[in-house]
Amino acid sequence: MSSTARQVLPKITVSRVVIWCLAGLFVIVMALTEPTDVLVRVGAISALAVALFATRLLPEVVTALACFLAFVAIGAAPNEVIFSGFASSGFWLLFAGLVIGAAITTTGLGMQVALRIFQRTGDSYVKAALLLGISGLGLGVLVPATIPRVIIMLPIALALAKTMGYAIGSRGHVGLTVTAAVATNLPTFAFLTGNLPTIVHIGAFETLYGIRPAYGQYFIQQAPINLVRFAALLVLMLPFAPRRAETASALDAPTPFTTIQKLLSVLIGAAILFWVTDAWHGISPAWIALSLAAVLMVPAFGILDETAMKTKIDMSTAFFLAAVFAISAVAQHTGLSTVIADRLIPLLQLGQGSDLRDLYSVVGISTLLSHFTTAPAAPAVLAPLAGAFAAETGWSIETISMSQVIGLATPVLPHQAPPLIVSMALAQIPIAALLRICAGLAAAVTVIGIPLTFVWWNYLGIF
Repeated sequence: MSSTARQVLPKITVSRVVIWCLAGLFVIVMALTEPTDVLVRVGAISALAVALFATRLLPEVVTALACFLAFVAIGAAPNEVIFSGFASSGFWLLFAGLVIGAAITTTGLGMQVALRIFQRTGDSYVKAALLLGISGLGLGVLVPATIPRVIIMLPIALALAKTMGYAIGSRGHVGLTVTAAVATNLPTFAFLTGNLPTIVHIGAFETLYGIRPAYGQYFIQQAPINLVRFAALLVLMLPFAPRRAETASALDAPTPFTTIQKLLSVLIGAAILFWVTDAWHGISPAWIALSLAAVLMVPAFGILDETAMKTKIDMSTAFFLAAVFAISAVAQHTGLSTVIADRLIPLLQLGQGSDLRDLYSVVGISTLLSHFTTAPAAPAVLAPLAGAFAAETGWSIETISMSQVIGLATPVLPHQAPPLIVSMALAQIPIAALLRICAGLAAAVTVIGIPLTFVWWNYLGIF
Protein backbone atom coordinates (compact mmCIF):
# COMPACT_ATOMS: atom_id res chain seq x y z
CA MET A 1 0.00 0.00 0.00
CA SER A 2 1.39 3.41 -0.93
CA SER A 3 2.16 6.09 1.65
CA THR A 4 -0.54 8.28 0.11
CA ALA A 5 -3.15 5.58 0.64
CA ARG A 6 -2.03 5.13 4.23
CA GLN A 7 -2.51 8.85 4.86
CA VAL A 8 -6.03 8.74 3.40
CA LEU A 9 -7.17 5.69 5.39
CA PRO A 10 -8.20 6.46 9.00
CA LYS A 11 -6.06 5.09 11.77
CA ILE A 12 -7.53 1.88 13.19
CA THR A 13 -7.96 2.06 16.96
CA VAL A 14 -9.87 -0.01 19.49
CA SER A 15 -12.44 2.78 19.89
CA ARG A 16 -13.04 2.94 16.14
CA VAL A 17 -13.50 -0.81 15.94
CA VAL A 18 -15.95 -0.74 18.86
CA ILE A 19 -17.92 2.14 17.36
CA TRP A 20 -18.13 0.54 13.92
CA CYS A 21 -19.34 -2.69 15.57
CA LEU A 22 -21.97 -0.71 17.48
CA ALA A 23 -22.96 1.11 14.31
CA GLY A 24 -23.33 -2.21 12.50
CA LEU A 25 -25.39 -3.61 15.35
CA PHE A 26 -27.50 -0.44 15.29
CA VAL A 27 -28.24 -0.87 11.57
CA ILE A 28 -29.18 -4.52 12.14
CA VAL A 29 -31.50 -3.63 15.03
CA MET A 30 -33.22 -0.89 13.03
CA ALA A 31 -33.61 -3.21 10.03
CA LEU A 32 -35.00 -6.18 11.96
CA THR A 33 -37.36 -4.34 14.30
CA GLU A 34 -40.82 -3.09 13.46
CA PRO A 35 -41.63 0.62 13.67
CA THR A 36 -43.78 -0.23 16.67
CA ASP A 37 -40.76 -1.55 18.60
CA VAL A 38 -40.04 1.93 19.92
CA LEU A 39 -38.27 0.81 23.10
CA VAL A 40 -35.74 -1.29 21.21
CA ARG A 41 -35.06 1.46 18.71
CA VAL A 42 -34.75 4.13 21.40
CA GLY A 43 -32.31 1.89 23.26
CA ALA A 44 -30.22 1.39 20.11
CA ILE A 45 -30.12 5.12 19.32
CA SER A 46 -29.26 6.01 22.91
CA ALA A 47 -26.50 3.40 23.19
CA LEU A 48 -24.87 4.50 19.93
CA ALA A 49 -25.09 8.19 20.87
CA VAL A 50 -23.54 7.61 24.30
CA ALA A 51 -20.74 5.54 22.75
CA LEU A 52 -20.02 8.27 20.20
CA PHE A 53 -20.05 10.94 22.91
CA ALA A 54 -17.67 8.88 25.04
CA THR A 55 -15.15 8.20 22.27
CA ARG A 56 -15.54 11.45 20.27
CA LEU A 57 -15.18 9.53 17.02
CA LEU A 58 -17.46 12.24 15.63
CA PRO A 59 -17.66 15.86 16.82
CA GLU A 60 -20.18 16.15 19.66
CA VAL A 61 -22.42 18.51 17.67
CA VAL A 62 -22.66 15.98 14.81
CA THR A 63 -23.63 13.19 17.19
CA ALA A 64 -26.11 15.49 18.95
CA LEU A 65 -27.85 16.51 15.73
CA ALA A 66 -27.95 12.89 14.52
CA CYS A 67 -29.50 11.87 17.86
CA PHE A 68 -32.25 14.50 17.55
CA LEU A 69 -32.92 13.49 13.96
CA ALA A 70 -33.08 9.77 14.78
CA PHE A 71 -35.57 10.31 17.61
CA VAL A 72 -37.75 12.47 15.36
CA ALA A 73 -37.51 9.97 12.48
CA ILE A 74 -38.81 7.04 14.54
CA GLY A 75 -41.43 9.12 16.36
CA ALA A 76 -39.92 8.21 19.72
CA ALA A 77 -41.67 11.07 21.52
CA PRO A 78 -43.35 14.41 20.83
CA ASN A 79 -41.02 17.15 19.66
CA GLU A 80 -41.42 19.04 22.91
CA VAL A 81 -39.95 16.01 24.72
CA ILE A 82 -37.11 15.40 22.26
CA PHE A 83 -36.06 19.05 22.29
CA SER A 84 -36.87 19.66 25.96
CA GLY A 85 -33.16 20.03 26.73
CA PHE A 86 -33.18 23.45 25.08
CA ALA A 87 -35.81 24.57 27.60
CA SER A 88 -34.07 23.08 30.63
CA SER A 89 -32.30 25.17 33.24
CA GLY A 90 -29.18 23.06 32.71
CA PHE A 91 -28.90 24.18 29.08
CA TRP A 92 -29.17 27.84 30.03
CA LEU A 93 -26.74 27.41 32.91
CA LEU A 94 -24.25 26.05 30.39
CA PHE A 95 -24.91 28.91 27.96
CA ALA A 96 -24.53 31.47 30.74
CA GLY A 97 -21.39 29.69 31.92
CA LEU A 98 -19.84 29.98 28.46
CA VAL A 99 -20.58 33.71 28.40
CA ILE A 100 -19.27 34.30 31.93
CA GLY A 101 -16.18 32.19 31.22
CA ALA A 102 -15.51 34.19 28.04
CA ALA A 103 -15.82 37.43 30.03
CA ILE A 104 -13.40 36.25 32.72
CA THR A 105 -10.90 35.25 30.05
CA THR A 106 -11.34 38.24 27.72
CA THR A 107 -11.03 40.87 30.44
CA GLY A 108 -7.97 39.16 31.92
CA LEU A 109 -9.65 38.79 35.32
CA GLY A 110 -8.97 35.05 35.41
CA MET A 111 -5.30 35.64 34.66
CA GLN A 112 -4.98 38.30 37.37
CA VAL A 113 -6.55 35.97 39.94
CA ALA A 114 -4.31 33.15 38.73
CA LEU A 115 -1.19 35.30 39.08
CA ARG A 116 -2.13 36.09 42.66
CA ILE A 117 -2.68 32.41 43.37
CA PHE A 118 0.71 31.71 41.79
CA GLN A 119 2.30 34.08 44.30
CA ARG A 120 1.19 31.67 47.02
CA THR A 121 1.86 28.38 45.27
CA GLY A 122 4.94 29.25 43.20
CA ASP A 123 5.61 26.84 40.38
CA SER A 124 4.57 23.89 42.55
CA TYR A 125 1.96 21.85 40.69
CA VAL A 126 1.12 19.97 43.90
CA LYS A 127 0.37 23.18 45.84
CA ALA A 128 -1.71 24.55 42.98
CA ALA A 129 -3.71 21.32 42.62
CA LEU A 130 -4.31 21.14 46.39
CA LEU A 131 -5.49 24.76 46.49
CA LEU A 132 -7.88 24.24 43.56
CA GLY A 133 -9.21 20.98 45.03
CA ILE A 134 -9.84 22.44 48.48
CA SER A 135 -11.38 25.60 46.99
CA GLY A 136 -13.72 23.58 44.79
CA LEU A 137 -14.81 21.45 47.74
CA GLY A 138 -15.23 24.52 49.96
CA LEU A 139 -17.49 26.23 47.43
CA GLY A 140 -19.86 23.28 47.83
CA VAL A 141 -20.83 24.68 51.23
CA LEU A 142 -21.50 28.16 49.86
CA VAL A 143 -22.99 27.82 46.38
CA PRO A 144 -25.92 25.36 46.20
CA ALA A 145 -25.52 24.27 42.57
CA THR A 146 -22.53 22.72 40.86
CA ILE A 147 -22.57 24.49 37.49
CA PRO A 148 -22.33 27.99 39.04
CA ARG A 149 -19.33 26.73 41.04
CA VAL A 150 -17.82 25.35 37.84
CA ILE A 151 -18.40 28.70 36.12
CA ILE A 152 -16.36 30.37 38.87
CA MET A 153 -13.57 27.79 39.26
CA LEU A 154 -12.73 26.55 35.77
CA PRO A 155 -11.71 29.84 34.10
CA ILE A 156 -9.41 30.46 37.07
CA ALA A 157 -7.95 26.95 36.84
CA LEU A 158 -7.40 27.41 33.11
CA ALA A 159 -5.70 30.77 33.67
CA LEU A 160 -3.55 29.30 36.43
CA ALA A 161 -2.44 26.50 34.13
CA LYS A 162 -1.53 29.08 31.50
CA THR A 163 0.28 31.20 34.09
CA MET A 164 2.40 28.21 35.10
CA GLY A 165 3.30 27.60 31.47
CA TYR A 166 1.16 24.55 30.83
CA ALA A 167 -0.03 24.31 27.24
CA ILE A 168 -3.58 23.17 26.43
CA GLY A 169 -3.66 19.37 26.58
CA SER A 170 -0.41 19.05 28.53
CA ARG A 171 -0.16 17.08 31.76
CA GLY A 172 -0.14 20.26 33.85
CA HIS A 173 -3.20 21.73 32.13
CA VAL A 174 -5.15 18.48 32.39
CA GLY A 175 -4.10 17.94 36.00
CA LEU A 176 -5.13 21.36 37.29
CA THR A 177 -8.37 21.71 35.34
CA VAL A 178 -9.58 18.16 36.04
CA THR A 179 -8.77 18.59 39.74
CA ALA A 180 -10.84 21.79 39.87
CA ALA A 181 -13.70 20.28 37.85
CA VAL A 182 -14.05 17.06 39.81
CA ALA A 183 -13.42 18.54 43.27
CA THR A 184 -16.12 21.13 42.58
CA ASN A 185 -18.57 18.37 41.69
CA LEU A 186 -18.28 14.84 43.06
CA PRO A 187 -17.00 15.17 46.68
CA THR A 188 -19.55 17.95 47.28
CA PHE A 189 -22.27 15.30 47.37
CA ALA A 190 -21.44 15.32 51.08
CA PHE A 191 -23.58 18.47 51.37
CA LEU A 192 -27.35 18.17 51.12
CA THR A 193 -27.71 21.43 49.19
CA GLY A 194 -24.49 21.02 47.21
CA ASN A 195 -25.81 19.45 44.00
CA LEU A 196 -28.96 19.53 41.90
CA PRO A 197 -29.30 15.69 41.72
CA THR A 198 -29.37 15.51 45.52
CA ILE A 199 -31.94 18.28 45.78
CA VAL A 200 -34.15 16.57 43.17
CA HIS A 201 -33.66 13.17 44.81
CA ILE A 202 -34.55 14.34 48.32
CA GLY A 203 -37.50 16.29 46.94
CA ALA A 204 -38.81 13.18 45.16
CA PHE A 205 -38.61 11.13 48.37
CA GLU A 206 -40.35 13.87 50.32
CA THR A 207 -43.17 13.90 47.74
CA LEU A 208 -43.54 10.11 47.50
CA TYR A 209 -42.77 8.97 51.04
CA GLY A 210 -42.95 12.07 53.24
CA ILE A 211 -39.34 11.83 54.42
CA ARG A 212 -36.59 14.43 54.29
CA PRO A 213 -33.21 14.05 56.06
CA ALA A 214 -31.78 16.90 58.09
CA TYR A 215 -28.69 18.62 56.73
CA GLY A 216 -26.45 17.30 59.51
CA GLN A 217 -27.87 13.78 59.34
CA TYR A 218 -27.27 13.65 55.60
CA PHE A 219 -23.69 14.94 55.97
CA ILE A 220 -22.83 12.39 58.64
CA GLN A 221 -24.14 9.47 56.58
CA GLN A 222 -22.51 10.56 53.31
CA ALA A 223 -19.18 11.78 54.77
CA PRO A 224 -17.13 8.55 54.39
CA ILE A 225 -17.93 7.93 50.73
CA ASN A 226 -17.17 11.55 49.79
CA LEU A 227 -13.97 11.55 51.81
CA VAL A 228 -12.91 8.56 49.71
CA ARG A 229 -13.83 10.44 46.51
CA PHE A 230 -11.76 13.48 47.49
CA ALA A 231 -8.80 11.42 48.68
CA ALA A 232 -8.89 9.28 45.53
CA LEU A 233 -8.97 12.43 43.38
CA LEU A 234 -5.84 13.75 45.10
CA VAL A 235 -4.12 10.36 44.82
CA LEU A 236 -4.86 10.32 41.08
CA MET A 237 -4.07 13.96 40.32
CA LEU A 238 -1.19 15.00 42.62
CA PRO A 239 1.29 12.56 41.00
CA PHE A 240 0.14 14.02 37.68
CA ALA A 241 2.79 16.72 38.07
CA PRO A 242 4.31 17.57 34.70
CA ARG A 243 7.94 17.47 33.75
CA ARG A 244 9.84 20.61 34.67
CA ALA A 245 10.31 21.33 30.98
CA GLU A 246 6.62 22.21 30.74
CA THR A 247 6.91 25.07 33.22
CA ALA A 248 7.54 28.59 32.00
CA SER A 249 10.87 30.10 33.04
CA ALA A 250 9.54 33.65 33.47
CA LEU A 251 6.14 34.80 34.65
CA ASP A 252 4.46 38.19 34.69
CA ALA A 253 3.77 39.83 38.03
CA PRO A 254 0.13 40.64 38.78
CA THR A 255 -0.95 44.16 37.97
CA PRO A 256 -3.66 46.26 39.67
CA PHE A 257 -7.17 45.32 38.62
CA THR A 258 -8.55 47.47 35.82
CA THR A 259 -11.90 49.23 36.01
CA ILE A 260 -13.47 46.58 33.77
CA GLN A 261 -12.03 43.76 35.91
CA LYS A 262 -13.34 45.40 39.07
CA LEU A 263 -16.79 45.77 37.50
CA LEU A 264 -16.79 42.12 36.45
CA SER A 265 -15.69 41.08 39.95
CA VAL A 266 -18.57 43.03 41.49
CA LEU A 267 -21.08 41.49 39.09
CA ILE A 268 -19.80 37.94 39.75
CA GLY A 269 -19.81 38.66 43.49
CA ALA A 270 -23.45 39.73 43.25
CA ALA A 271 -24.31 36.51 41.39
CA ILE A 272 -22.55 34.43 44.06
CA LEU A 273 -24.55 36.27 46.74
CA PHE A 274 -27.79 35.40 44.95
CA TRP A 275 -26.67 31.76 44.50
CA VAL A 276 -25.79 31.46 48.19
CA THR A 277 -29.15 32.88 49.30
CA ASP A 278 -31.40 31.02 46.86
CA ALA A 279 -33.26 29.35 49.76
CA TRP A 280 -34.54 32.80 50.73
CA HIS A 281 -35.50 34.30 47.37
CA GLY A 282 -36.27 31.10 45.40
CA ILE A 283 -34.72 32.29 42.12
CA SER A 284 -33.23 29.41 40.10
CA PRO A 285 -29.41 29.44 39.75
CA ALA A 286 -29.94 29.22 35.98
CA TRP A 287 -31.85 32.50 35.81
CA ILE A 288 -29.30 34.22 38.05
CA ALA A 289 -26.52 33.07 35.73
CA LEU A 290 -28.50 34.03 32.63
CA SER A 291 -29.16 37.50 34.04
CA LEU A 292 -25.44 37.96 34.64
CA ALA A 293 -24.66 36.75 31.12
CA ALA A 294 -27.14 39.22 29.63
CA VAL A 295 -25.52 42.11 31.50
CA LEU A 296 -22.03 41.04 30.45
CA MET A 297 -23.03 41.05 26.78
CA VAL A 298 -24.21 44.68 26.81
CA PRO A 299 -21.51 46.40 24.70
CA ALA A 300 -21.80 49.63 26.68
CA PHE A 301 -20.21 47.99 29.73
CA GLY A 302 -17.08 47.18 27.71
CA ILE A 303 -16.80 43.61 29.01
CA LEU A 304 -17.80 41.72 25.85
CA ASP A 305 -18.24 43.33 22.44
CA GLU A 306 -21.02 42.74 19.94
CA THR A 307 -19.00 40.05 18.11
CA ALA A 308 -18.56 37.86 21.22
CA MET A 309 -21.22 35.33 20.21
CA LYS A 310 -19.52 34.88 16.84
CA THR A 311 -15.89 34.79 17.93
CA LYS A 312 -15.56 33.84 21.59
CA ILE A 313 -18.40 31.46 22.49
CA ASP A 314 -18.55 27.91 21.11
CA MET A 315 -22.10 26.56 21.36
CA SER A 316 -21.28 22.99 20.24
CA THR A 317 -21.08 21.79 23.86
CA ALA A 318 -24.54 23.23 24.49
CA PHE A 319 -25.94 21.00 21.73
CA PHE A 320 -24.09 18.09 23.34
CA LEU A 321 -25.81 18.78 26.67
CA ALA A 322 -29.22 19.20 25.01
CA ALA A 323 -28.78 15.80 23.32
CA VAL A 324 -27.88 14.19 26.65
CA PHE A 325 -31.06 15.65 28.13
CA ALA A 326 -32.99 14.39 25.08
CA ILE A 327 -31.76 10.83 25.69
CA SER A 328 -32.92 11.14 29.30
CA ALA A 329 -36.31 12.65 28.43
CA VAL A 330 -37.07 10.11 25.70
CA ALA A 331 -36.03 7.22 27.96
CA GLN A 332 -38.48 8.44 30.59
CA HIS A 333 -41.27 9.20 28.11
CA THR A 334 -41.09 5.76 26.50
CA GLY A 335 -40.65 3.93 29.80
CA LEU A 336 -37.28 2.50 28.73
CA SER A 337 -35.65 3.21 32.09
CA THR A 338 -38.52 1.57 33.97
CA VAL A 339 -38.43 -1.49 31.72
CA ILE A 340 -34.70 -1.86 32.30
CA ALA A 341 -35.20 -1.51 36.05
CA ASP A 342 -38.03 -4.06 36.09
CA ARG A 343 -35.81 -6.54 34.25
CA LEU A 344 -32.77 -5.95 36.46
CA ILE A 345 -34.32 -5.86 39.94
CA PRO A 346 -35.21 -9.60 40.02
CA LEU A 347 -31.65 -10.43 38.97
CA LEU A 348 -30.25 -8.61 42.01
CA GLN A 349 -31.80 -11.14 44.42
CA LEU A 350 -32.03 -8.54 47.15
CA GLY A 351 -32.48 -9.78 50.69
CA GLN A 352 -30.98 -13.18 49.90
CA GLY A 353 -27.45 -12.38 51.06
CA SER A 354 -25.63 -10.00 53.37
CA ASP A 355 -26.44 -6.32 53.81
CA LEU A 356 -23.09 -5.49 52.18
CA ARG A 357 -24.09 -7.44 49.07
CA ASP A 358 -27.44 -5.63 48.98
CA LEU A 359 -25.67 -2.27 49.38
CA TYR A 360 -23.48 -3.05 46.38
CA SER A 361 -26.58 -4.08 44.43
CA VAL A 362 -28.62 -0.95 45.21
CA VAL A 363 -25.68 1.37 44.53
CA GLY A 364 -24.83 -0.53 41.35
CA ILE A 365 -28.30 -0.40 39.82
CA SER A 366 -28.62 3.29 40.82
CA THR A 367 -25.34 4.03 39.02
CA LEU A 368 -26.41 2.04 35.98
CA LEU A 369 -29.86 3.62 35.66
CA SER A 370 -28.44 7.11 36.12
CA HIS A 371 -26.34 6.52 33.00
CA PHE A 372 -29.50 5.87 31.00
CA THR A 373 -30.63 9.34 32.04
CA THR A 374 -28.42 11.90 33.79
CA ALA A 375 -27.85 12.39 37.50
CA PRO A 376 -30.44 15.22 37.79
CA ALA A 377 -33.06 13.14 35.91
CA ALA A 378 -32.31 9.77 37.53
CA PRO A 379 -34.37 10.37 40.72
CA ALA A 380 -37.54 10.27 38.58
CA VAL A 381 -36.67 6.62 37.86
CA LEU A 382 -35.03 5.64 41.14
CA ALA A 383 -37.39 7.15 43.72
CA PRO A 384 -40.47 5.08 42.69
CA LEU A 385 -38.34 1.91 42.98
CA ALA A 386 -37.40 2.61 46.60
CA GLY A 387 -40.47 0.87 47.99
CA ALA A 388 -39.64 -2.36 46.14
CA PHE A 389 -36.01 -2.13 47.27
CA ALA A 390 -37.09 -1.60 50.88
CA ALA A 391 -39.46 -4.57 50.77
CA GLU A 392 -36.80 -6.87 49.34
CA THR A 393 -33.94 -5.79 51.63
CA GLY A 394 -35.87 -5.11 54.81
CA TRP A 395 -34.24 -1.68 55.04
CA SER A 396 -36.00 1.60 55.72
CA ILE A 397 -36.91 3.98 52.90
CA GLU A 398 -34.36 6.43 54.34
CA THR A 399 -31.56 3.85 53.97
CA ILE A 400 -32.57 3.12 50.38
CA SER A 401 -32.53 6.86 49.66
CA MET A 402 -29.00 7.30 51.05
CA SER A 403 -27.80 4.23 49.14
CA GLN A 404 -29.21 5.56 45.86
CA VAL A 405 -27.43 8.89 46.41
CA ILE A 406 -24.11 7.03 46.32
CA GLY A 407 -25.03 5.67 42.88
CA LEU A 408 -26.13 9.10 41.63
CA ALA A 409 -22.79 10.57 42.66
CA THR A 410 -20.66 7.89 40.98
CA PRO A 411 -20.48 8.62 37.25
CA VAL A 412 -18.44 6.19 35.19
CA LEU A 413 -19.00 8.23 32.01
CA PRO A 414 -18.76 12.05 32.18
CA HIS A 415 -22.00 12.54 30.23
CA GLN A 416 -23.93 11.42 33.32
CA ALA A 417 -22.82 14.57 35.18
CA PRO A 418 -23.67 17.79 33.25
CA PRO A 419 -21.19 19.89 35.34
CA LEU A 420 -18.36 17.81 33.90
CA ILE A 421 -19.62 18.59 30.39
CA VAL A 422 -19.60 22.30 31.27
CA SER A 423 -16.06 21.92 32.65
CA MET A 424 -14.91 20.40 29.38
CA ALA A 425 -16.24 23.42 27.51
CA LEU A 426 -14.87 26.08 29.86
CA ALA A 427 -11.36 24.65 30.34
CA GLN A 428 -10.80 22.67 27.12
CA ILE A 429 -10.45 19.42 29.07
CA PRO A 430 -9.98 16.30 26.89
CA ILE A 431 -12.85 13.87 27.40
CA ALA A 432 -10.37 10.98 27.66
CA ALA A 433 -8.90 12.54 30.81
CA LEU A 434 -12.32 12.82 32.47
CA LEU A 435 -13.14 9.26 31.44
CA ARG A 436 -10.03 7.97 33.20
CA ILE A 437 -10.65 9.99 36.35
CA CYS A 438 -14.34 9.04 36.55
CA ALA A 439 -13.38 5.37 36.14
CA GLY A 440 -10.69 5.72 38.80
CA LEU A 441 -13.03 7.35 41.31
CA ALA A 442 -15.73 4.77 40.59
CA ALA A 443 -13.18 2.03 41.30
CA ALA A 444 -12.20 3.72 44.58
CA VAL A 445 -15.86 3.96 45.60
CA THR A 446 -16.39 0.29 44.74
CA VAL A 447 -13.31 -1.09 46.46
CA ILE A 448 -12.97 1.25 49.44
CA GLY A 449 -15.94 3.60 49.70
CA ILE A 450 -18.84 1.16 49.85
CA PRO A 451 -17.25 -1.19 52.43
CA LEU A 452 -16.26 1.85 54.52
CA THR A 453 -19.81 3.20 54.30
CA PHE A 454 -21.16 -0.22 55.29
CA VAL A 455 -18.99 -0.24 58.43
CA TRP A 456 -19.93 3.37 59.21
CA TRP A 457 -23.65 2.78 58.77
CA ASN A 458 -23.47 -0.29 61.00
CA TYR A 459 -21.80 1.88 63.65
CA LEU A 460 -24.61 4.43 63.29
CA GLY A 461 -27.20 1.67 63.61
CA ILE A 462 -28.66 2.20 60.14
CA PHE A 463 -28.56 -1.48 59.22
